[in-house]
Amino acid sequence: MGDNEKCAIENLSEDTRPIEFVKDGKMHRRTFIKGVGWITVASALGLGAAGCAPAEKAADNLAETGAGTDEAAEKLAATEYSYACCSYNCTSRCLLKGHVRDGKLVAVEPGEMPGRPDYANACLRSMSFIERVQNEDLRVMYPMKRTGERGSGEFERISWDQAMDEIAVRLEESKEKYGPTACSFYSFTGNQSKLAMQSATRFAGCYGATTWDIEGIMGDHGASMGMKMVYGVIRGAHDTRDYEQNSNMVVIWGRNLADTHTSELRYIVRARERGAKIVYIDPRFSSTATIADQWIPIRPGGDSALALGMINWIIANDRHDKEFLAKHSCGSLLVRDDDGKYLRGEGDAYMVWDPASGKAVPADTEGVEAPIEGSFDADGVAVKPAFVHLKERAAEYPLERASELSGVPVDVIETFAREYSEAKPAGIRMGQGMQRTYNSYQSFRTVAVLAAVAGYVGVHGGGASHAGGTKANKPVPGETAPEFLYDEWADTGENTANMVKSSLIYQCAVDHDPVRCDFIWFNVSNFLNQSPDAHRIIDEVFPNISTIVVADPWWTWTAKYADYVLPATSLWEYWDLYDRAPWVFLVKPAIEPLGESKSDCEMMTMLAERVGLGHLWSKTPEEWVRSWPNPESSAFEGFDFDEAVKEGMWGMPTGIYDEPLIVFEDQQYQTPTGRFEFYTEDMVEFDEQVPLHTPAIEYSNPELAAKYPLMHLTYHDRMNVHTQHCDCPALHAVQMEQTLQINPVDAEARGIAHGDVVRLFNDRGEAKMTAFVTEGIMPGVTAAQAGWTPEHVLGGSHQYLSHLTLSPAEEHYSQTNSAFNDIMIEVEKA
Repeated sequence: MGDNEKCAIENLSEDTRPIEFVKDGKMHRRTFIKGVGWITVASALGLGAAGCAPAEKAADNLAETGAGTDEAAEKLAATEYSYACCSYNCTSRCLLKGHVRDGKLVAVEPGEMPGRPDYANACLRSMSFIERVQNEDLRVMYPMKRTGERGSGEFERISWDQAMDEIAVRLEESKEKYGPTACSFYSFTGNQSKLAMQSATRFAGCYGATTWDIEGIMGDHGASMGMKMVYGVIRGAHDTRDYEQNSNMVVIWGRNLADTHTSELRYIVRARERGAKIVYIDPRFSSTATIADQWIPIRPGGDSALALGMINWIIANDRHDKEFLAKHSCGSLLVRDDDGKYLRGEGDAYMVWDPASGKAVPADTEGVEAPIEGSFDADGVAVKPAFVHLKERAAEYPLERASELSGVPVDVIETFAREYSEAKPAGIRMGQGMQRTYNSYQSFRTVAVLAAVAGYVGVHGGGASHAGGTKANKPVPGETAPEFLYDEWADTGENTANMVKSSLIYQCAVDHDPVRCDFIWFNVSNFLNQSPDAHRIIDEVFPNISTIVVADPWWTWTAKYADYVLPATSLWEYWDLYDRAPWVFLVKPAIEPLGESKSDCEMMTMLAERVGLGHLWSKTPEEWVRSWPNPESSAFEGFDFDEAVKEGMWGMPTGIYDEPLIVFEDQQYQTPTGRFEFYTEDMVEFDEQVPLHTPAIEYSNPELAAKYPLMHLTYHDRMNVHTQHCDCPALHAVQMEQTLQINPVDAEARGIAHGDVVRLFNDRGEAKMTAFVTEGIMPGVTAAQAGWTPEHVLGGSHQYLSHLTLSPAEEHYSQTNSAFNDIMIEVEKA
């Protein structure tokens, strides 16, 4: 696009939909959402070619819409450019190039990535976000103090000094009554730049307060647990570029790339153009399904059953990779019959069977061709290779049972298993949606085991991973990894933070177990809208917390229940750094903060000064960012901070990312055995030492399923990354409210027609929305877009339907993952 400013929204027409917002301390409703011009609507609909003229033709474009060419040229000449990392939680980490004129952000386009011209990317969410950043009706403009009941939206404007003085007093009071751990700081994923995401948790460390391990309650921990079991790391991300070049089949399993990870989609499309078969597995026929060769609808929570059925078929038909399983997996390691633990030798060595000597020997013994099947006597201890346990478990899932549990027809499973095993290689990209059912770690774990059984782990064109975008390509250890000087930032003085599982946050507030929660500070988080069972939060959790502080750029649902709401800067208004990618993103303010907004780092510095911790917060945000890059690191050879800021990022000069990185190509894993592990001895007490299908907890309850016969899930679409993009005019020109996808079979049975207003309900609550009748959702399942807040629903909220049910197995291994897609409901005409 060059300097084309097709994204600028400068002439907006009124729409008629009312929306709530807080201004002058009171809740208002008015019609501030705007319609947009043809250029932006075309962009939102994906019709980019219509308005993508190069920079030299920008004046002609402006002339066509009524501006003279001289005026257009003057505007271009007056435009300055600034860069930001799109650090919201979609993992793509796109570099954004902002167009600034007269102190206003007027347009955004993709920034060019050093060394990776193929990756320049920006989705419609990031390019339209400028409308929300500069909307005073949506932004929290000043520090606000609650004057009415929580949730009433009644606030008064106060000064920063008054706000921080009073918050500091409340913080100290909670500490005095219950100890520092009763004070907690909850930082979510609304902004993942370093200062934005870590300032509050760093303060918690300095204060000795509580922080929360957030992945569980947000529903993102199932993947982490499953990946850690098999790989020893929570991501195991495979470089998407490799699919384009080397995969003969690409399986997109529960990941709607076309809407949520546009930066990856291009490589999948090119793989298909090269001849690779694209298989898409999802209960919904999403945008991504349109570019696939095959769509396999699957019942929510049925993923592990499908994978186990395929594993069984592959093993039964002698298509498993015996060499990989013996040498690089735990398959040849001996497991005791008596307690289910690995057999250990001298020095706690893992043992294998040596056919030549007829005895168990350490696994690293040279020259041993250890078997993966058999039953042996190791000095009086009955043992079997771990693969035997996997084979026996998989045998419990013949095609017919796998079909019954997953909803996928027998012939489809058999054909899929055959083609997958014959692809040589096939790559699997898993998505976050498939982890939002009860015990969902089993799904990720089992799909990864499927790849291992086929011999596709650590090979070009293979793999089974769930992280994509630039997150897939973290710097590898060694000379090429950028080094940072974080010691001062990591220094929290005499105290450390008390980390608690987020799955326990409700019981901490209500039952004070394992810690009391009396004071909580939310930042980069719309906690109420993004956590399960909103009624429970409003009715039980919040009333048991004495002080609630929300620091946010926008008036979120959570903010309305706060005692103090503090205006935070957006990603275009602060200094920050992003280091969790192949590149180092360096961000400076492109525009002045709206109103009296301050960065999270500035807020924590002010609070620290009031509680005697100012000596640990002696730098400004810019000074912190300048202090971090290590000039002695080879990755920063030739680095100039100011020049890097001008470009928005620093790309490493070594060229290591010129070719795709193949994760586990060296067959080195960080598991206890050092191998790919499908046998986890820590899970023996739950009979989950090898993969097991755990049915969806509500669907598997016959009484509940009879009362509420429809499975309900929420999905991410192109409109929202969680709640950050609600109320963007360009996006609302395309879609203005949450809708319910329902299959014609289910709709007809309930007398529901396309466009009817319907009521979704269960024992926990209800929501009202417009029905979207489509064959693009499998029968027995309904779906609504995630991220929409209550003002965009005709009544209630989708989070009134959800639940938090603790899983003993997940709590033992790590923490429960919220089951947002494990919900049973009924639907009727409203």
